[in-house]
Amino acid sequence: MTRAAEALEGEIRDLLVMILKLPESPPADLVRGGVPQWDSLKHMEVVFALEDRYGVRFDESEFAALDSPVAIAKALRKHLAA
Repeated sequence: MTRAAEALEGEIRDLLVMILKLPESPPADLVRGGVPQWDSLKHMEVVFALEDRYGVRFDESEFAALDSPVAIAKALRKHLAA
């Protein structure tokens, strides 16, 4: 993994920690299904925060796949490269 990819995933983890009010050191395998606080309303808050921060717009069909820092980073890279 490149430094840029690691940095992006780190930024995403920080955003998730803030929005979901997680401990400063969340589990390494941070995924939506394993975090009770990451419900459907919080998921929309995460999506909107990502869109605002990175200046992208996710299609509604992409929302469900945005379920981990790795998956979010992959989707962001796709949008930022377009």
